[in-house]
Amino acid sequence: MQDKSYYEGKNAVITGAASGFGLGITEQLLTRGAAGVWMGDYDDKQLAQEAAKLETCFPGKVHYKHCDCTKKDDVFALIKNAAEEGEHLDFVFNNAGRPMTYPFTHLDISQFERLVQLNFLGVFYGTMAAVQIMEKQGYGHVVNTASCGGLLPAPYQAAYASTKAAVIAMTRSLDMEYADTNIRFTELSPMNVVSNIFKAQLLETMRAQGKSEAEIDNMVKDIKPPSNAMPMDEALDYIFAKLPNHEVDIIFGQDGRDAYKLMCTDYGAFKEKMSEVGAKRKKYYQAYFKGENPGPFPG
Repeated sequence: MQDKSYYEGKNAVITGAASGFGLGITEQLLTRGAAGVWMGDYDDKQLAQEAAKLETCFPGKVHYKHCDCTKKDDVFALIKNAAEEGEHLDFVFNNAGRPMTYPFTHLDISQFERLVQLNFLGVFYGTMAAVQIMEKQGYGHVVNTASCGGLLPAPYQAAYASTKAAVIAMTRSLDMEYADTNIRFTELSPMNVVSNIFKAQLLETMRAQGKSEAEIDNMVKDIKPPSNAMPMDEALDYIFAKLPNHEVDIIFGQDGRDAYKLMCTDYGAFKEKMSEVGAKRKKYYQAYFKGENPGPFPG
């Protein structure tokens, strides 16, 4: 397997590891010969289930611990525990996060504060905990999950984009600060990858409204990723082939790279495309706030 040597015998922490990208990253590390993975997630039931499945294939290599990434002590405890049990810490994947696409003036300020707490401060806590350990041992690689939403301005994503832009700026700055060391920093900026993120915001909203799981399942059953979404396996292969190169920005899929290039070279054309997206999203939310069925969310 390509670049397997970069991962063989290594120890890694992954937050948000019970599903989606976090679970995929965990599986990839183990498949590529990692000595141990320490999985963290706030969903104890799913975390235990997924860890048990992996343990059957990779006995003795899978560890897990409750970790609510909005809580500094949880994040520091997970990473400290991994470093002590594994005796060295090679990777920390600060992956936990959530989406938010919503009209700006309809946002409750407390919603935004919670989003910042998870999407940015959770990554900050994990980065700080990792760097403190990696400075002492003299090496390590911190990988922070951001988003093309943090690179590309998009309508109805002011809150989400600002948290992901903060992750990108922090990661890039640390890459410069530690350039003369063996500590590496990478931010991952996916765009339209097949995962549960397309249902996540609606799931959270409906649960907050007290909807039953049966009602929720019925509401989200037809929500699908965009037709051009990158398959998860393909996205993970791309990430793991790039990480050994110590690139600070890993942008994927091709639509994300194309959009970023267009924004940098022809902002007018980029803004025109985003205006089309904005018009569709405006129509969607107008129907939504009237209590009508707005149909599939426009990407």
